[in-house]
Amino acid sequence: MTRHYAPPRPGVDAPYRSYREYLRHPRFLAIRAEVFERAGGSCERCGQRPPTEPHHLRYPPWGAFDVPENLLAVCHGCHCELHGKDN
Repeated sequence: MTRHYAPPRPGVDAPYRSYREYLRHPRFLAIRAEVFERAGGSCERCGQRPPTEPHHLRYPPWGAFDVPENLLAVCHGCHCELHGKDN
């Protein structure tokens, strides 16, 4: 079973008030770094370009945090495609 999020750790994780704050939260940044390390310098979708952005498979519930299994390290082009946007 794939985990999509982890609850905040009481007394350890500061709460976040916005998605922007979430993306700057030390816990998210640590998970993001782990995901980019896992990718080994290649987009986890196309494998042809370096990853530049994390892509959520599912957004965690408000107040919770991602886990590495819920993120992909992707290039900008793949991230746009995944969200149905023009590059």
